[in-house]
Amino acid sequence: MLSLVILLPLAAAALILALPRAERTARVAFVLVAAVEVALTAVLWAGYRDPGPGGLAYEEQLRWIPNVGSSYHVGVDGLSLPLIVLTAVIFLACAIYDWNAADRPRSRAALFLFLEATSVGLFAAQDLILFFLFFDLSIVGMYFIIAGWGHGDRGPARR
Repeated sequence: MLSLVILLPLAAAALILALPRAERTARVAFVLVAAVEVALTAVLWAGYRDPGPGGLAYEEQLRWIPNVGSSYHVGVDGLSLPLIVLTAVIFLACAIYDWNAADRPRSRAALFLFLEATSVGLFAAQDLILFFLFFDLSIVGMYFIIAGWGHGDRGPARR
């Protein structure tokens, strides 16, 4: 279920970008996916059982780069779960706030959903290489959001 929380916004972002000239659909999808994310994280929170010292809840692990001992390894503990829930709530607030924005809503919704996926993945990652992948992708997403829609002197973000 944790992988669904990570991959749902990413899939929605790709779908939004695939639909041509669907500004209204992008807005609706952004709010709906963000609301589903809040609901999914609430389910995670409600079903959370303390795994004990050094344990992880909702742990998933798949072989990824076996030559270096890296894997797709995600899970949550008592610290990362509240951060994931908070991330979902903040992105829902962003989606609601963004509802009336007129400047390229399709691109903005896709970028914010991409950023949500990378942020949740960042908090759930239990493998160092996976953590750095999500971290670097979140920087890329923030760069494009700031460069495209930042206020004031957003030029330094492009350098």
